[in-house]
Amino acid sequence: MLRSSGDRLILPAVLLACIGCLQPGIDPVFLTLLSSVHGLAPDFHGWIVTATQSGMAIGSLLTWRWGTRIPRDAFALAAGFAAVAALATPHTAPFMVLLTVRALYGGAMGMLYTQAMSNAALNRPHGAYGAVFLCQLMLSTGIAIGLPAISTVAGPTMALSALAAAPLGALLLVAFSTRSTAPPQHSPKPGAAQVHENTTLRAWASASATLLFICSTMMIWTFSGALAVKAGISETVIGQAVALGSLAGAATAFLVMRERSVVPPPLTGVLAGLALLSPIAATSTGNAEMFIVAIVLLNIGSTAIIVRTSGLASAASQDSLFRRFVACTHALGMIMGPLTGSLATGLFGDVGLLVAAVMAIAAACLMLLFAEAHSLRMRLWTKPREALQQP
Repeated sequence: MLRSSGDRLILPAVLLACIGCLQPGIDPVFLTLLSSVHGLAPDFHGWIVTATQSGMAIGSLLTWRWGTRIPRDAFALAAGFAAVAALATPHTAPFMVLLTVRALYGGAMGMLYTQAMSNAALNRPHGAYGAVFLCQLMLSTGIAIGLPAISTVAGPTMALSALAAAPLGALLLVAFSTRSTAPPQHSPKPGAAQVHENTTLRAWASASATLLFICSTMMIWTFSGALAVKAGISETVIGQAVALGSLAGAATAFLVMRERSVVPPPLTGVLAGLALLSPIAATSTGNAEMFIVAIVLLNIGSTAIIVRTSGLASAASQDSLFRRFVACTHALGMIMGPLTGSLATGLFGDVGLLVAAVMAIAAACLMLLFAEAHSLRMRLWTKPREALQQP
């Protein structure tokens, strides 16, 4: 499904992965429309998000383990199920049924995202993840602007129904790939098995860092609005911060698409970690301008480090199973972050959120440091062996 060869980006896979991870970027507008249609209290929004993200995590896990055994028609079927779930969302009133519908939607999108992202990262992993993040941010911004306009003209029910265009687009991409791509030719590069063996620890460490950075991002992002309101920052300022943050994230995704990093990954991790923590510091002051800057920094740091660690992990392994796992960490991190943040805040208050975030970021930085040290050790180990093998 959506495979290619060469060094160019696999555009259909990038677009399909973008659609697969679109929902988190449009949740604020989606949940507002959902409340307008069903009279759903904001207190229940967390359950809707949890159901969708849990479904996405389950779909990602299933595709990670059995992706090579899943027939192509199953991904077309998943896109079809997602379209039906999207159309059913504005017409499903019972809350438990609504949660089930959103979980099915998330599961289908998790399958599509994990497989498509694995295929997209085959040739240029950093470029692929950067392109997906860039497309997702641009598309979600356009949808966030367009949906309220549709709602004003045709009502919130029609606006929610219009979101079925995303899975229908995914269905077209899957159908296009099925017709236009030939079965992959398994011709591994010389020494591929040895490279895979030598980079296994580095790959797992980079993937662990990806999971931890996504977890810490979602932990802080989920509670940034609540912390801002508690600090007396208006909803208008919060909206401005989110919009500017999205633009900054899109620009960052474009800049980090290059395969070779300018800044060493461990240093990138430290800088990104400080950027992730900035909203907690900004909300403690209650200053609106500082909050806007902090949200922009969060988006820059989060985008840069997630693209970089995802690319490092994917590039460090020749195994398609592992590439699917790297994509799977995104869905897992998006559900683990809010859950961890909720538990920490519920038990220890705002201090608990800060401690949990710092611990996750510190562990992620240690993983990156380990990966870099392992890579350096392997390079020092292989150079003498290559010298001895030369005639």
